[in-house]
Amino acid sequence: MKILDKDNLYATLLVFAVVGMIVLIPINVSFISPFAQAFADFEISDLVFSRLRNAEASTSDTNIVIVNIGHLSRKDIARQVERIAREQPAAIGIDAFFRQPKSPDSDSALAEALSQVKNLVLVSKVIRKNASSQQFDSVETSHPMFNRFARNGFANVIVDSTAGFRTVRTFSPSEKVNDTTRLSFSLALAQLLNPKAVENFLARGNQTEIVNYRGNYSRFYVLDIADVLDTTVDIHFLRGKIVLMGFMGFTLNDASLEDTFFTPINSRSAGKSLPDMYGIVIHANIISMILHEAYINSMPDALSILIAALVCYANMMLFHYLIEHYERLYQPLSIVVQLTEWVILVWFLVFCLDKWSYKADFTLALTVCAFSAGVFEIYSASVKPIIQTLQERYVRRLNAAADK
Repeated sequence: MKILDKDNLYATLLVFAVVGMIVLIPINVSFISPFAQAFADFEISDLVFSRLRNAEASTSDTNIVIVNIGHLSRKDIARQVERIAREQPAAIGIDAFFRQPKSPDSDSALAEALSQVKNLVLVSKVIRKNASSQQFDSVETSHPMFNRFARNGFANVIVDSTAGFRTVRTFSPSEKVNDTTRLSFSLALAQLLNPKAVENFLARGNQTEIVNYRGNYSRFYVLDIADVLDTTVDIHFLRGKIVLMGFMGFTLNDASLEDTFFTPINSRSAGKSLPDMYGIVIHANIISMILHEAYINSMPDALSILIAALVCYANMMLFHYLIEHYERLYQPLSIVVQLTEWVILVWFLVFCLDKWSYKADFTLALTVCAFSAGVFEIYSASVKPIIQTLQERYVRRLNAAADK
């Protein structure tokens, strides 16, 4: 079996050409739409988060406390903030906008409560991204009467809005707004507790990062609305913690779809029915990831392409060998080869993410593997004879020219 063979190389190039055409040319086949919808927002790596996370990654993080603010009035939120601030937490982050004045009584109460917080972060929103400069034009914040007591962090999430899903797998650590770098809400809070951890995280230099989910809100300390407003409930444990205040339903037992998203830890990885995580809990997971420096590294695109090319070329070599030595058994053997490769690649992808927190991208490798046998047969039956004919004509012309 030749390792270097031009036919194997040509067949490999043909596979990539076919895959490229399929990607570039949209195909709308109605009978596959139910399957497409079910798996449109599915990644194999989701299985690791939803079912295979190791014990260390899924343990509770006691550095973070989430407080449900439900749909409380500003006066009641002020009462929550005042009581929490008295316990001297490391920082308080509020995932809610107070854009416009309401009643003077409630506004003054909230402003007074926020002024008592030593380290306060309020959410902002970066808006109007310029396609050419990749910078945002402006930042939307709460009203200055509240915002003057806080630093800000943008709470924009990255979702595929065109797919009709709101799955949060990645986030942007920072964004440029008119040449000024703005930190995300999660990083702004983590920076108050551990500036060095945030410095190390930003030094990675990634425009987006994968969220290494620890789990849903059961993996953090959680206080419901009544727990904070009821002065008989002991909340002394808040000292030195990061406290996140945000919407988590009207109560924890009265769930809502407001400010909820799909995540990879959804128990139904394919064909998801309901979003599974509140936005404030996503922020908690990001903060936990940064403070523990439990990052997920991604495979570079170049390495992903190289692996796909090597897998495809190895297949061509193997198919060439099978059709020469086991022609009658070629069809079943080629199917076994492809299925075996799929199992190995998927297993290795899951293993890398679960054990090493490394997200291997084998999408292209799996795709070319699926097409390799069929394209090899097309090449052998149709393309190769054409190439040989053209080569023979070219050689004859060269010989004729030399005879003259």
